[in-house]
Amino acid sequence: MKHMFEHAIMTKADFLLTAAILVLAGVLLVRHFTAGPGDGWVVVSRDGVVEERLPLSEDTRLLLQDASGNENLLVIEGGSVRLEDADCPDRLCVRQGAISRSGESIICLPHKLVITIEGRAETDSSAPDAMLD
Repeated sequence: MKHMFEHAIMTKADFLLTAAILVLAGVLLVRHFTAGPGDGWVVVSRDGVVEERLPLSEDTRLLLQDASGNENLLVIEGGSVRLEDADCPDRLCVRQGAISRSGESIICLPHKLVITIEGRAETDSSAPDAMLD
């Protein structure tokens, strides 16, 4: 009785596909592990408007207060950011804990507050985010 894979031969296309996947995985791993925790920015937005932009590399304690007097205590420490305290009813934003990677967010819905970590800022802020044809 013959096995199904007994005569399987890796074609050139199979080899190239495997090599491309391995190279892509390697690039993503290097990028993931070389971006240090202090290489980003903490962006604080309320109701869609950016209020603060703070370096992730500098330890900071900042009381965020809106026009209605709602408060959130933002803490940047050791390359991560968290909301240490908030006077919202459910305090889910506090219980979420710290974030440290680009793209992660903490959201406080009652206060319409979003804290996001972004990667390194471009040296030229007028540079486009994407190129379109």
